[in-house]
Amino acid sequence: MDEEYTVGSAAELAGLSVRTLRYYDEIGLARPSSRSPGGYRLYTETDLAVLQRVAFYRELGLEIGDIAEILGDAEATDEDHLRRQRELIEQRVSRFRAMLALIDKEPAARAAGIALTPAERRTVFGEGRFLDRLMDHAEQTRQQWGDTPEHAERQRRTARYGEQDWLRLRTELAAINQALADAMAWGVPATDPAAMELAEQLRLHTVQWFHDCGYESHRELAEHYRANRRSGRNYDEMVPGLSRYVHDAIVANCERAAAATPG
Repeated sequence: MDEEYTVGSAAELAGLSVRTLRYYDEIGLARPSSRSPGGYRLYTETDLAVLQRVAFYRELGLEIGDIAEILGDAEATDEDHLRRQRELIEQRVSRFRAMLALIDKEPAARAAGIALTPAERRTVFGEGRFLDRLMDHAEQTRQQWGDTPEHAERQRRTARYGEQDWLRLRTELAAINQALADAMAWGVPATDPAAMELAEQLRLHTVQWFHDCGYESHRELAEHYRANRRSGRNYDEMVPGLSRYVHDAIVANCERAAAATPG
């Protein structure tokens, strides 16, 4: 016969309060197998296993109704519950890692002048590697210009941007990058006028959203794209070799502009 535990002992072993055990009994979620002659609840080892399972699911954020449905599956084995709990933990771990990544990026975001509400940040930066690319661009700007009017202009502009501004910026930049990736995939040389025109769009995108960016400055940024491993990786994750293609297209566009300048 299984050893029996009083409600106080069962609560301590399950990591729950006596009041919680009584509540679970009242709603039929986890009832004791028997009662003492005096009418007190008595829990068996099997009852404790159920209570611990309930406590585990609650810790993972499941609602009482969902837990009741899970426990109500008579065909579910201990292995099934362990597998489900592992999946829920993995989801939580992924979520916490994403939260840590956002915390780690917060100082850089502030340095770049990004001043959005939490809801806006989730909407704007919730997908892809856009924030990584933006931080790369901010770091490249800081390295190239430091405490210069260009860097100050970037911070001044971006500090005023709201959600719709960032969404528009993101959409425009993504479209240019995708067009560059398509051009490379189609075999268009980086020195082709079509590729150079896309590089020009990148330059004008910087001018429109961040700060003035002449051709020589854009050429220097292209070198940063090649030298900065994370920035290059962001491009190369879209299409392997794209960072080199973007670099070459920017350089070709700068040379075209220089050749067209009188004197």
